[in-house]
Amino acid sequence: AALVANSVSGPRMSAAASTIRPSTNLYTSHETALENGTTVWEYATPAGLVFAVAWRGPVLPDLNALLGTYFKAFKLATEEARASGRRGSPINMERDGLVLRSGGRMRNFFGYAYAPALVPAGVDIKDVLP
Repeated sequence: AALVANSVSGPRMSAAASTIRPSTNLYTSHETALENGTTVWEYATPAGLVFAVAWRGPVLPDLNALLGTYFKAFKLATEEARASGRRGSPINMERDGLVLRSGGRMRNFFGYAYAPALVPAGVDIKDVLP
């Protein structure tokens, strides 16, 4: 399953502006400036399968929409962090086929998530993500 519930060509979150760029012949990047000021980048195979997302801005994006079926793994990791007393701290998780890093504070949130199994052959994820 792709990270984003809707494929790159599908309906967008309430977006102020949206751009799709072929980054290489192995993937494309799609940048969306949300109305709340946050920018979201989606990285997809030429067939439209989203394998990574990144965000930066004053408000966290809707991670349920961004992570699709992987949201459950994220929710479990955040619940475990809260239960251990790490409320509001950066999230660094690798579980259930998802790698996610998220941090920041009010008006300055940033992060990324990717599914290692979905990253196209020949793509180094470190070269893709901001």
